[in-house]
Amino acid sequence: MSLFLVARLVAGAASAWILWRLVLSLFRKSPLDNVPGPASQSMWTGNLQALFDPKGWDFHQSIAQKYGGIVRIDGPMKSRMLYVFDTLALHHIIVKDQPLYSRNHTDLLISKLMFGEGLLSVGAGDKHRKQRKMLNPVFNNVHLRRLSPVFYGVAHRLRAGLTGKVTNGPVEVDILHWMNRCALELIGQGGLGYSFDNLADNPHEPTHPYSGAVSGIEPLIMNLSLAFRFIFPWASRIGTPRFQRAVVDWVPWKAVHDFRDILDIMDHTTRQIFIEKKRALESGGEEFQQDAGKDIMSILMKENARAEDEDRLPDAEVIGQMSTLIFAATETTSTSLARILYLMAQNSDVQDRLRAELTDAQQKYGTDIPYDQLMQLPFLDAVCRETLRLHPPSPFSLRTTAVDTVLPLAAPLLGRNGEEIHALHVPRGTDLMLSIQSANCDASVWGPDAEEWKPARWLVPLPETVTQGPATGVYQYLFTFGGGPRACIGFKFSQLELKIVLAVLLPAFRVSLSNKRIVWNLGFIVQPSVDGSNETQLPLVLTLL
Repeated sequence: MSLFLVARLVAGAASAWILWRLVLSLFRKSPLDNVPGPASQSMWTGNLQALFDPKGWDFHQSIAQKYGGIVRIDGPMKSRMLYVFDTLALHHIIVKDQPLYSRNHTDLLISKLMFGEGLLSVGAGDKHRKQRKMLNPVFNNVHLRRLSPVFYGVAHRLRAGLTGKVTNGPVEVDILHWMNRCALELIGQGGLGYSFDNLADNPHEPTHPYSGAVSGIEPLIMNLSLAFRFIFPWASRIGTPRFQRAVVDWVPWKAVHDFRDILDIMDHTTRQIFIEKKRALESGGEEFQQDAGKDIMSILMKENARAEDEDRLPDAEVIGQMSTLIFAATETTSTSLARILYLMAQNSDVQDRLRAELTDAQQKYGTDIPYDQLMQLPFLDAVCRETLRLHPPSPFSLRTTAVDTVLPLAAPLLGRNGEEIHALHVPRGTDLMLSIQSANCDASVWGPDAEEWKPARWLVPLPETVTQGPATGVYQYLFTFGGGPRACIGFKFSQLELKIVLAVLLPAFRVSLSNKRIVWNLGFIVQPSVDGSNETQLPLVLTLL
């Protein structure tokens, strides 16, 4: 069968499906019709373009403020989906009734393409539980404490690289570029026992290909979001992986080819690291000897080798964990560090106060503040918590109802028929966007200053509306790292990275704004750019102290 014929068959099947969905949506009533929400902007895409627009912050904020904790959103061809940030509803979706709300098919497809059989790709069920069982002990405080010297080593190399740029006076630096490099090296050293980058300021020494791949993938995912929803699910069911690859190579679509090339780099890098580590494990290499091999994957591979047959992860799933760990830790850590430094530049008083706390701790405990003392520094902790509250690196998550269900609400909605809604009947197959951003900034929970960045709020007792709400997030009262059985397994790892890098950089540099206006682009991972440019970057001015 020729590729041309296959393409025609796929196009015909897709057209028939679209027509069927359109006819069905025009005549079928739904309990979601009574939920208030914005008017559809297009019959073909509904409100999805506004919802996933990189400049769509105003749309998200306006629907959250106008309609409340549950908003009906029109999807393609008059389909209905829900935008959710009601705290009780989120508690049921994420924790209490989690099996009823599966990972969105599009979300799972993207994860499977990017990570293989990793923790983010396998959905719910026995395989997910088996992987969590093997991984949970690896991220405990004992192992994280042992990683502190590794992280400090990376942070000192970062400081040295930046110092080389600003020795002769204040210089504008693309902080995002350096934070991407640093975050990749942190997860390389702490997660894999592998070095991606020496963090030197050498324009003639190319960065690792993986660094460019990771930084380039987020805009592509947003660019291909509709294709992931409507085209790729159909295409992924046709033929063998080899045939599918031939179709991808043949189709004249640059974004798809760029996505393919990035995935090739990610897959090749991960497999090479795995092969090297497995060979070292089998030969009793140094990193697998007692008291060596502090990185996450060395520990995982040792424990996996000792596990009973029914608990042992196959190689494909171990490789999947490596891919997941590299990408998730690099993207979220780099954008969080960049955001904190940007906020430091905007708020010099906060920067001075945090620097003073860090300098005092260094004088008391030494240049590399020990793990326990570092994690207990109150203002450093407040800055990290407040930044992750107001600016979560991943502002939303996608789910789909696995069965017909009833979703209780913390605050009743006024339906379009004028009656109050206290619990919402949600049909099977309904797509949900869980807005972490809106939940973390809900004024009914956090108070009238919910959308202000105020680290000091964490130094006094939080409002009862925060502390007495349903216990959902693994990260104190926040949805940033999720909750329940699918909570981010590496959130403590991430916290340690943030705090060590800040503890090394802020006593050494003053951070100031450049004369360029910065915009933060909405996406699965939020990324900064200069206004008017599509290139992800964050120019800030560094001054050596």
